[in-house]
Formats: sequence, C-alpha cells, structure tokens
Amino acid sequence: MLRVAETGLSVAAIVAVLAFGGAAPPFFLFTQIVVFGLAIFLLAANLRHPRISLRLPRTVPIVLTALVLTQALPFPASLVAVLAPRDILAGEPRFTLSVAPYQTVSHLLLLLTYLTAFSLVLLVCQDRRATRRLVYALVALGVFEAFYGLVQYLTGWQQIFAYVKKYYLEDATGTYINRNHFAGLLEMVLPFALAIALRLADALRRTALRNERPLRAVLYAPELPSLVFWLFVATVIFVALIFSRSRMGFISAVASLIVILALLGTSSLSARIRYVAAGLFFLAVVGLIVWIGTDPVITRFETLGQEYSQSGQNRVSIWRDTLKLIGHHPFLGTGLGTFSVAYTSVQTAFLDLRVDHAHCDYLELVSELGLPGGIFVFGSILWVLAKTLRHYRRADDRYDSAVCLGCVGSIVAILVHSVADFNLYIPANALIFSVVLALAWSTTHNSAQIREIPD
Repeated sequence: MLRVAETGLSVAAIVAVLAFGGAAPPFFLFTQIVVFGLAIFLLAANLRHPRISLRLPRTVPIVLTALVLTQALPFPASLVAVLAPRDILAGEPRFTLSVAPYQTVSHLLLLLTYLTAFSLVLLVCQDRRATRRLVYALVALGVFEAFYGLVQYLTGWQQIFAYVKKYYLEDATGTYINRNHFAGLLEMVLPFALAIALRLADALRRTALRNERPLRAVLYAPELPSLVFWLFVATVIFVALIFSRSRMGFISAVASLIVILALLGTSSLSARIRYVAAGLFFLAVVGLIVWIGTDPVITRFETLGQEYSQSGQNRVSIWRDTLKLIGHHPFLGTGLGTFSVAYTSVQTAFLDLRVDHAHCDYLELVSELGLPGGIFVFGSILWVLAKTLRHYRRADDRYDSAVCLGCVGSIVAILVHSVADFNLYIPANALIFSVVLALAWSTTHNSAQIREIPD
C-alpha cells in the first residue's frame, strides 16, 4: 500500500517537473489527479484494513485552508464593507474578501495538492528504505534536468522536447521555461547529493582509522566509487545551475553550501574530511566551468548594477508597489493567487505589461494572505527548519543526519531565492519544496517510529 503511494508520488513529481514545471494548469492537472487519487486510495484501504498509525500535523493545514476558504466564500455586503472598507469606498462593492474569487479557488486546489503531498510523504517515510528511495528519486530528477540544461547550453538545441523555446535562448533551463525556476529546482536537490557524498567521506575516514595501512584500505573500500559518483552528481548539478545564469539561483546555492559547511563544523566529521571533500567538489566545478567557458556567466553578473539602476523599471519598483498593496489590505489580503489582478490598483512600473508576480515570494504571499497569514506560513517553514537543525546536531544515525543536512540546505536555498523570485508560485517547485519539508518533518518527528517495513 505504501509502496504504491511512494511510486505515485515519484511519478507525480517527475511529471510536474517535466511538463514545463507545471506552470500551465493543464500540465499540472495530471499531478493533482495522482496526488488526490493516492490520498483517497490510502484512506479507503486504511479504513478497510487499518495498518497506518501516524499522527499527521493538523494545525497548519487547517488554518491555511480555512483562511483561503474565508477569502473565497461569499459574505453579506455589510460584513465585507467592515472587513474590506477600501473597496466599498472606491465604488467597487464585492461580496468576497478575495478580489478575484476564481483565482483564489484555483490556488486553493494547488494548496490542497501541496498539503496532501506533504501528508503522503509522511506516511511513506515510515519506512526507512522508502525515505532513501525518495531522496534518490529527487536527486535523479535533478541530475536529468541538469544534463538536459547542459545539452541545451552546449549545443544550442533550445527545445523542451518538441516545444521550441522563445525565451532564455542562451541559457540552460532544462524542461522549465524560466531559468530562475530551473535553478530553483537544482538548488533544492544539490544539498542532498552533497550530504550523501559527505556521509560516504566520513565512512572512508572511519575505514582508514580502523586499518594499519589506511591508504590501501581507502583505495579498496567499497565507499570510494560511491563517493566519486556522488561528487560527480553534485558537480553536474551545480555547474548546470551556474549556466542557467540565474544570479539568485547561484547566490542561493552558495548560501546553502555555506550553511552545510558551517553545520559540518559542529558535527563529528573531521576538518580534514570536510576540506578534502569541499576542495574536490569545487575543483571539479571550476574545471568544468573553465572547460565550458565563463564569459557568458560573468557578463550576466556584470549587468546586475545596470538592471537595478534603471529607475521605475525593475524588481525594486514592483516591491515598492507591492508594499502599497499590502498597506491597502494588511490583515486579510487580496486573496490567494490574486496578485496579478490586485496589483493593477497600485501599479507604477511596467505600465505597458501585465505583472503576474511580485518577484518576491514574501511580499506576494503577504499581499494575498495578509500580514498574519504570511507570518504564519513562513513562520511555520522556519519552525520546521529550526527543528531540523536541532535534530541534526543530536542525530545518531549517519544516514538520518545526512537527510537532515540535505533538508536544511534545500530549505535555506529556496528561502534565500524567494527574496527576489517566485519559485513557490511555480507548481512543480512548490510540490518539491513540500516534499522536502515533509522529509524534514519526518526525520525530526518520526525518527523513533521509522523502521524497515517488509515489502
């Protein structure tokens, strides 16, 4: 039963990523059907033959769902006038708190998909082997995307399967339309590959300490080929991320690597192993970058100052307008998924274009859910991150600590990237992030219950 859920989750995530990141609703529909279908299947099977006994988190899903339902459901005009007086005064009376109820209902279905996937991962991860397979599936998906992106960059074959790209024709984007969202996926996967490589490096160190001839023992140790393989995987993912030419993607990945190395300093892993593994990784990365060519990447970063010096036509202008929008709807927001509609009331930048996102997940989510809702969402994420950090420091099992380390790096990367982009509004990346959060929760809360379940 759980094996079916595990397979279905992997298929759902793979399809979401391969189908342009699920950016268009029809492409994400299959994933939603699979996720909800798995939930119904498990619920029905467990009611018939109770086998699953796991306490799932309820507070965050219930509060979020209730908040978005409150925004979408119709209320008496008098009540809406009290809760959202600005709209009444502006001569646009409405009967919902959301400025665009259809968009809010659509995004509620997306939210329910992510929450359901989160719960399914918790159920699947009762089996230690399933946790391992799920991590490997995420890394395998990242490796495929990385190779696909490098082929695009190196050969100039700028297609996503049969679709001919129209934008970002000089960048690696994998099966995504936008290079920043491609980088968002890779930065979430990269920490897991590095964490596994570091675990193998520690195993090699232990092998060397147990033998009188350490060099010979290391050369013949079964962990050595695996270590080389995982370092190669991490290198390919990081190089592909660099050649996406996503500046925030690169900054986010480096930030997560710094956090990982800092955490390793508090673990039992020796400083020599940390330096050797990090040195080999960065040497491999630099070697590949030099071989491929650095000019396009350097040129991309050189334009950073020029972009932000253009007054009125940059992300900062959008952020400034979004702050005004938050000021107009500080408590209950404009409704989940309504930013593109609500933004027009405060828009001063890109007046000839439709601005779909705030290019800052924090501001966009606060504008849609209100300050209490935004604080609740990101506060919950930070709480999971803090619990994972604390569990990592006291984890006894080396694989358990590797999963914790990977989750921490992945969460940090996406939180940093969210400062200047909207990865959490890309369905595939939001789904993968939900899986990562569930892995972190499972590792920290269910470590005593995790076991190997017979197939």
